[in-house]
Amino acid sequence: MDALDLDLDLDLDPVWHSLGGGALAAAVLTVVRLGLDYGFRHGERRLEREDRRGAQQRDAEARLERVLQDRLSEADRRLERCELEMDGERERRVAIEREYAVLVRAYDLLKDQSSVVHAELTEQRRARVEELPPAPSRPLGRGR
Repeated sequence: MDALDLDLDLDLDPVWHSLGGGALAAAVLTVVRLGLDYGFRHGERRLEREDRRGAQQRDAEARLERVLQDRLSEADRRLERCELEMDGERERRVAIEREYAVLVRAYDLLKDQSSVVHAELTEQRRARVEELPPAPSRPLGRGR
């Protein structure tokens, strides 16, 4: 059996050697595969982070745009309101200017009429004074 044991020992050495080489090759392949997986996952995580940042930035830009649109719309509404108020004020100013012009004309007419009436009254007073008989003259002094 010694010869058989020796033969088996001799025949198993190449097997053990090839098994060890295969295990080493498998270990190297596993390490390479793990390295590649790590590299790919790291790259994917980096891309996902960039995608998340990009999405967050787009969301922030969209929110900012909505806020700016709202503010612009509010400013437009205020501008329209101010324009309407300004038109109303212009209309009131024109109406007041018309009323003022009417009042100025009425004042001028009343002033003219007042002048005429005053002249007539003065003329009537003069005429009355001229129609009155002269007053008798009395001596100044004490009477009886």
